[in-house]
Amino acid sequence: MTRATLFRRLTLYAAAAAILAGCADGTQTRYRDLTDAYAAIGFLRTDAAPPDAPFDNDDLIRNFERIAFYSEFARGDGPLEVRRTPTPLFKWEGPVTWKLEGDAATQADRRAYQALIARLERLTDLDFAETQDSANVLILIASKDQRGEIVDLLDARGLSDRMQLIREWARDDVYPCVAQVGRVEREDGAPDYRAFIVIKEETQGLLRLSCIHEELVQAMGLRNDDDRVRPSIFNDDQEFALLTEHDEYLLRILYDRRLRHDMTAEEGMPIVRRIVEEIGPGRDAGG
Repeated sequence: MTRATLFRRLTLYAAAAAILAGCADGTQTRYRDLTDAYAAIGFLRTDAAPPDAPFDNDDLIRNFERIAFYSEFARGDGPLEVRRTPTPLFKWEGPVTWKLEGDAATQADRRAYQALIARLERLTDLDFAETQDSANVLILIASKDQRGEIVDLLDARGLSDRMQLIREWARDDVYPCVAQVGRVEREDGAPDYRAFIVIKEETQGLLRLSCIHEELVQAMGLRNDDDRVRPSIFNDDQEFALLTEHDEYLLRILYDRRLRHDMTAEEGMPIVRRIVEEIGPGRDAGG
């Protein structure tokens, strides 16, 4: 659920490699130059239905399995390991409350979240509500100083092992933004969801907006990234910056009532095939 390969994958491109090798004047400059390098090779696209990236029902079925039934991290006794790992389905139930805070959050960020959430409500049938009280989705856009305070707080409270992604985000420039999400059962049996989304102040413009889109949507349950999935934000090559029509289909599939939280791929994929046959674009999207 991260952009951990944000820099590493650009070694495939000469222009970006030069930027990473030669830029030493701060995170904000690196992120800005990185965004420019992506734009120079035609990446960070904002078209939702690109004619050069058609997809059909079979693509949706394969891609849903790759994104919803796998995680990009494996958790063991030690640090998180970047490894494609099978995982049960994750989806939210009930209303979602969200809160935006942090010393670098702006009104433009709030408007961007409000616009994205309006789309998510339509696609998932979940009710979202912004709150200034305790929320089950906490979004933090933080300066370098505040990130240092977060690391100190995690260490002091013994939470570093449980919040490894957040700690790495706070300390390492490779992570412009990350999210951690979880679900536990309360004593009354009802599910209790929590998501923590964090974005660096140094991200600006389209890179900031791409973080807003990807991390919130992945926190809703589309948790993996896969280089074979296109056209999509769930792909670390960063070709697409914003939620695409393909990704909207994935959300509609995930939040179909026939799919339940914690289903395995073996249980869920036969249902996914039926859903796609009902709502998908057909067999020959490129014809």
